[in-house]
Amino acid sequence: MTLDVNTEKMTIMGVSFTNKQVFKSVWYALSTNMIEGWQPSIRDVERLRDEAIALGVA
Repeated sequence: MTLDVNTEKMTIMGVSFTNKQVFKSVWYALSTNMIEGWQPSIRDVERLRDEAIALGVA
């Protein structure tokens, strides 16, 4: 599985991001866990985005 990432639109699997730091953090978390065989869903991307925002990653 490859991760559908659009750096110009700041989307991952169609999920939009408004903060570049959150975008990069989620992208990194997803890609490193995918190396281990995890296949994220769109809901996983949304959850990670929301959690990063709640934790003040931005």
